[in-house]
Amino acid sequence: MTAEEEIEGPSKSQRKRDMQALKDLAQKLSELSAEQLDAIDDPGIKEAILSAKKITKGNARKRQLQYAAKLLSRIDVTPIQAVVDEMDASSAVHVQKFHQLETWRERLIDGDPDAMNEFLSLYPQTDRQQLRHHIRQAQQETLTNPDRKAQFRKLFQFLKNQAETD
Repeated sequence: MTAEEEIEGPSKSQRKRDMQALKDLAQKLSELSAEQLDAIDDPGIKEAILSAKKITKGNARKRQLQYAAKLLSRIDVTPIQAVVDEMDASSAVHVQKFHQLETWRERLIDGDPDAMNEFLSLYPQTDRQQLRHHIRQAQQETLTNPDRKAQFRKLFQFLKNQAETD
């Protein structure tokens, strides 16, 4: 082997690391729900991941995930990685979204006059009456029994659903 051949591509170790990263990505994709997988544009990859989700036997599942990783190696995985990062609870993007929703909830419950209009301008598909209902219920629950948080959680779930459908 000449020096020119060695420079042409990544080392064997680097190729192994890259393939392992793709296998890890395929594993993370297999942990997403079918609805979350709809964000992936490539039908071949989506089908391979859905097949892997159905397989329960260890080695067969491993082979299917390797196949999905092989398909991933043929395309640019940046958009798919962005989808996984957004859905992954440990990612910084997910944490930031979660904190933003908590801030919206606090502002809405505290009666910030601009909060509702700002939220509705960000998420115009939101049903204004339903939002008002959830806010009133959470405010009333906070006044009557500060220890109970059921309506508080329902408001958060409503806000989260509105943010996800955007």
